[in-house]
Amino acid sequence: MNCLIGQSGGPTAVINSSLAGAIQAGIDFDFENVFVSLNGIEGLLSENIKIVDKDLFEKEKANERLRKRPSSILGSCRFKLSDDLKDWQYKKIFENLKKYEISTFVYIGGNDSMDTVMKLNSYIEKNKIDWVNVVGCPKTIDNDLCEMDHSPGFASASKFVNSALRQIRLDCDIYPIKSVTFVEIMGRNAGWLTATSYLANYKRKKDIVNLVYLPEDKKLLDDIEKEIKEKFEEDNNLLIAVSEGFMDKDGKLLNEKQKSFDKGFNHPIIAGIGLKISDYIHDKLKVKTRSVELNIVQRTSFLISKTDSDEAYQLGYLTIKYGKEKTNLVPILKRENSKDYKVKYFTTKPSNIANKEKKIPQEWLESREILKEKITNYTLPLIKGEIDQEFTDGIFDYIRLEDFTKNN
Repeated sequence: MNCLIGQSGGPTAVINSSLAGAIQAGIDFDFENVFVSLNGIEGLLSENIKIVDKDLFEKEKANERLRKRPSSILGSCRFKLSDDLKDWQYKKIFENLKKYEISTFVYIGGNDSMDTVMKLNSYIEKNKIDWVNVVGCPKTIDNDLCEMDHSPGFASASKFVNSALRQIRLDCDIYPIKSVTFVEIMGRNAGWLTATSYLANYKRKKDIVNLVYLPEDKKLLDDIEKEIKEKFEEDNNLLIAVSEGFMDKDGKLLNEKQKSFDKGFNHPIIAGIGLKISDYIHDKLKVKTRSVELNIVQRTSFLISKTDSDEAYQLGYLTIKYGKEKTNLVPILKRENSKDYKVKYFTTKPSNIANKEKKIPQEWLESREILKEKITNYTLPLIKGEIDQEFTDGIFDYIRLEDFTKNN
């Protein structure tokens, strides 16, 4: 009886916390071998698979060190399985699962990765397979996974974003001239991460972030210009957070030629809206503007929320615990209705997450004051605590895959 773990989709700062939890559960629940697939489902197809050395895992303190290590240590992919269950991919996948005597396969990923989990379970059901369970483990910085209160990885990304915003503000305030700095934050269709920019203002007498623009907003460029003029009456130096997926109502800033698409799920890879708005406001208001694009460091920062890491670890652990007995499930968390922050863990089907997106509740967007209050109360408990990091000669350091794995 062996288990296999893979990672898929975009990385997060705590995706390896889930991996650590799953590996530890594999050891605790007496799986003979714990295998890991490199580059997700592609690694399973090509047999790019390594085995966890249980002695090294303990000796190198990998359980603890994986929780310090951001981004996907197993590598990732954006591989979309065919909708046709008769496709060769499925036969090959299950042949390899059989070859390695896998009884539980854990796939850590977001809503696209849950599409993979869903399809593999459809194949299991269609072919009446009873020797392997396929389960998902959730993650994404976008916080757009349905069925759960929040997504693992979101809190650590928010912690980094707000720390960066406060640092950027320190630079913005040094010159006695009018200026606008636009900070572009990840979020293609859902503006959760950008909305948390209001946390930068928490317990500050003066606003760090003056305005926030989300994909959910329907604003004309004239509206943006007007709001910036109004904010200039309060402060000479403005800091504005904008989602990468924001677009003005008329689409005047749209440039299809600058888009590219990921290979598997054909999602547009978008960036540059901050620079476009910056140039527009510079031309209109004749003030100093600049754009800062936080980009991929948002999801690979070593500034990790301990709360986020603890929850991701627990979800990873539960995938093996539950996946040992059942297939077609994803462990999720929900917030308890209590004074102190607590969560409870449940399970749902991957079909309830796959290819779906959870947006910011419409009632939160009725006014910016409501959004500030709601998003602050929602996010603040999630970013509590820090993971102590490793440094070698003053340089950030981290565990390597070869520190706790070996070839078959």
